[in-house]
Amino acid sequence: MENLMQRFPEKKYDVTNYIESGCLCLWCPCCGWQTKTLHLQGEEVFYKTKNLCSSSTQKRPYAQLGSVELHDSCCGLCVGMSSNLERVNEKGEGGIRPFFGVDRTYTEEICNELRARMEGRGDTAQRKQQTFLMEQITKLTAQVPLILAKRGVAWPPSQATTAKLFPSNPPKVKTFAELYSPAEEPTFDTQSWNVMCCLEHLNCVSRTVELGPDEVTIRTVRGLDRATITEKRPYAQIDDVQKNKGCGCCVNMTAGELLPEPLSNGAGCDDATITQIVDELKRRMEIRGNIGQMKKLEQIMAKVDDLRVLMTVLQEEMGIETSYPPSQTVMTSLYGQHHQLPGIRPHDVTSQHFETKEYDVTNLCASACCCFTQKDTIVLEPDKQISKSINCIGDSVNSMPYAQISSVDESRCCFCLRSVNGLMPGCGCSGPLVTEVAQELQQRKTGRGDIAQLKNQENTMLNALELSVRTGTILKKAGVPYPPSQATMTEDYGPAFKLPSNNDGYLGEEKHVGPSQQHGEKDYVVTNYCESLCICLCSLGLAGWQSVNLHLGEEEVTMKHWNFCGTNQMRMPYAQLGSVDVETECCGLCFAVETDGGNISPGCGCDKDAVEAISNELQKRKVTRGNIAQVQMQENLMIEVIKMNVQLDQLAKKESVTYPPSQETMEQVFGPGAKVPQKWQPPIMAMGVPGNQAMLQVQLPADVVAGQTLQVQGPGGAIIQLQVPTGALPGQVLQVAAPVGPTVVGAPI
Repeated sequence: MENLMQRFPEKKYDVTNYIESGCLCLWCPCCGWQTKTLHLQGEEVFYKTKNLCSSSTQKRPYAQLGSVELHDSCCGLCVGMSSNLERVNEKGEGGIRPFFGVDRTYTEEICNELRARMEGRGDTAQRKQQTFLMEQITKLTAQVPLILAKRGVAWPPSQATTAKLFPSNPPKVKTFAELYSPAEEPTFDTQSWNVMCCLEHLNCVSRTVELGPDEVTIRTVRGLDRATITEKRPYAQIDDVQKNKGCGCCVNMTAGELLPEPLSNGAGCDDATITQIVDELKRRMEIRGNIGQMKKLEQIMAKVDDLRVLMTVLQEEMGIETSYPPSQTVMTSLYGQHHQLPGIRPHDVTSQHFETKEYDVTNLCASACCCFTQKDTIVLEPDKQISKSINCIGDSVNSMPYAQISSVDESRCCFCLRSVNGLMPGCGCSGPLVTEVAQELQQRKTGRGDIAQLKNQENTMLNALELSVRTGTILKKAGVPYPPSQATMTEDYGPAFKLPSNNDGYLGEEKHVGPSQQHGEKDYVVTNYCESLCICLCSLGLAGWQSVNLHLGEEEVTMKHWNFCGTNQMRMPYAQLGSVDVETECCGLCFAVETDGGNISPGCGCDKDAVEAISNELQKRKVTRGNIAQVQMQENLMIEVIKMNVQLDQLAKKESVTYPPSQETMEQVFGPGAKVPQKWQPPIMAMGVPGNQAMLQVQLPADVVAGQTLQVQGPGGAIIQLQVPTGALPGQVLQVAAPVGPTVVGAPI
């Protein structure tokens, strides 16, 4: 059961490990007592470590926490938490272990809180929000044509009308049948496999790989103390999946940070099981991961633009001024004083589509070590990069969506050796080929990754705001009151539905006003004198002085190192920066900006003001051009779409348009075989579980089917979502976890 727009209060936790701090104090008294704190904010988590000699702080969006899980050891007596803040390694070392490392209740509370925020403000929440948006916008693409048909508006409009309404950029006008195209959301069962190498049985190891509807779980139990390591990741957070073959029949797989070590089954030759896991994981990643999110967002963007065209034609038919942006008088009449449209510039180019290209990137020196049987190729498909490597011993295939390419690193060393992202084709001197591959990767990372996703959302939001303004003028002209009375709301949607007010959304004050911003470009010289001097001395002067430049562009950060012997350039979107923080060392004398793309410590490392200025600028851009902006922008879009649904319901009622229409009406307007939309039903009432406030009971209605999304009213009156699991039967009572955090709005479907 999900709340689609969760809000979380701020919380602080002391996670100091007393044993670690005591040992540090004894071994190095000058450091004193070390403290660790977790500060959970609305959109990010702060993890701060501090002692007398140094301090470090991590600020990560919840979407970038990776896997947040408990790790047991010592027969379950010791417990720790692993995440991207501090990971537990294969030996069970590391992680966050508050106090003496045995307080399970306290550690579980932190783990559950972080996990709830990661799910409620991360990739899984974004995907479910997109599904909700698609359902709502699909309803609008059926409702507006029905209103136009009722009023007798000719469709498609004539060329003269199109040229008059859209003089500068005429859109492609679709037929009603093309406009209303409902798509079914794919559903997935939970599949699991017991995967263990035969030698692991000797070490009492058991491992389960489980592919759920939204995330993959790998649970490993090892040793006599039954130490348990559980890793969970949403499909959108798995950067690559690789299948490897070697020694004739040996087969294994890896999956980025989720599964960095090769995983094989049985004697290592179980090709069927490994292939089944890899293929199923890739399929779910394409639908539930970054590729699926990008495609769905493109569909939403196209549908919102279609609705904008429909409403403009309806304005013209009703004799309403169609110019946009509207005058301040129109804005004041619709929204009151002090409301202005956002200053974000629309993007001429958002997500792009690419042709498939293939490059031979075999390194001849490496191939010589395999008797010249080594052959490496990369295939750049429209949505992902596939790397293939074949030699006399075996082969491997790696698949990675462009959205998971964190950076494109192009480097030159020893005057002529060129490489990009670790690829050095030919003898290493294939400069033109490396430049071409780097340009292709950069274009695809930008056109099919996080940058394109935010641009899509910004353009969709701007179109939705235009659509909202146009709908408001139509309601005013038609004499339809908005918002409707409470009696009307109760009659149409039931007592549980809550309508967002004019203060909600992009034009309002209560949600995220202008969550994404554009900041221009800035340059910083961040050469570290100590590092450059060491390079110069160690190379006997051949490398010369190394210079480092930091360029903050509109959408990504570029860091370039160069000296006499070589250059290295890293380009990373702000959404991939992870943590951006100031780290203090040497008793407060040295400072550095720490990011996932590397550390920045300009000058002699003692310029605190410069380091803080860079950190603040990077943090601002990470928040307003990264994952946080994507989540907030999508929530604003949801609010605007919910309002438009209610507005058009009231307009349809005024125009005597029944929704959903009869099959006869659907075929008259949309053509033969048009599917009648489902009628919106009031929310199902959920009951609390006696003695357990964290659980709810829901009785499924008679006509329910597996995979269907139901709206449920919780005991507090909030509208929440329930996806019917596979195997559930009508009339069956489900016991599910209650949502964490307050619910903001619900919506009719």
